[in-house]
Amino acid sequence: MLRTSKMEKIEARRVIKFLDLKGYNAQQIHDETKAVYDDDCLSYDTVVRWKRNFQTGHMSLTDESRTGRSSLTDSAATVKKVKDLILEDRGVTIHVIMHETGLSYGSVWKIIHDELHMSKVSARWVPRLLTPLQRQTRRDLSRQMLTLLEQDEEDFFVRLATMDESWIYLYYPETKEISKEWKHATSLPPNKAKVQKSAGKVILSVFGTVVESSSQTTLQRVRP
Repeated sequence: MLRTSKMEKIEARRVIKFLDLKGYNAQQIHDETKAVYDDDCLSYDTVVRWKRNFQTGHMSLTDESRTGRSSLTDSAATVKKVKDLILEDRGVTIHVIMHETGLSYGSVWKIIHDELHMSKVSARWVPRLLTPLQRQTRRDLSRQMLTLLEQDEEDFFVRLATMDESWIYLYYPETKEISKEWKHATSLPPNKAKVQKSAGKVILSVFGTVVESSSQTTLQRVRP
């Protein structure tokens, strides 16, 4: 019975070629092969395609090498090229990768998700991005505050004043969609400062002290 191995495909094409030379039409060729091989014969559409090939002078029984878009079977070289493009620019789009590699949309998507195990996510909003020095300074100040709290817990909040400030921009030029980047399933999402540069901005500063009462602790604003 005719199956799907390469050799048996060639044998089936040889039968189509022979019957075509005898003058059989596509339906007659399909009926002849179905009578011998039953459900394992080639489909009618396949018979039509190969009969057309023979009639246009393409007499080879093997598949011709394909040109144009690369396929996923191009081994690790294609996957590496896609990976390098993403690592070079985490915000690169699938269409740019298609242009650079010659792959189809579906092939790029399959490589990214099934081979590289990556997905594209939006940057997580945080109040601001701190430098390593600013992070170290915050750690040192927090430790000092804890030391003062342990030394005099009763008067600690009475003597404590707090302050915060933030730049308020007139508009945000970068949208959430633009900020999306590719990441692995096990890696953390990217961060970005919530406040972005724009044409104009003002700074808002708030100072306050902690006021304790018998029922609750509240923050009293000193001045805006």
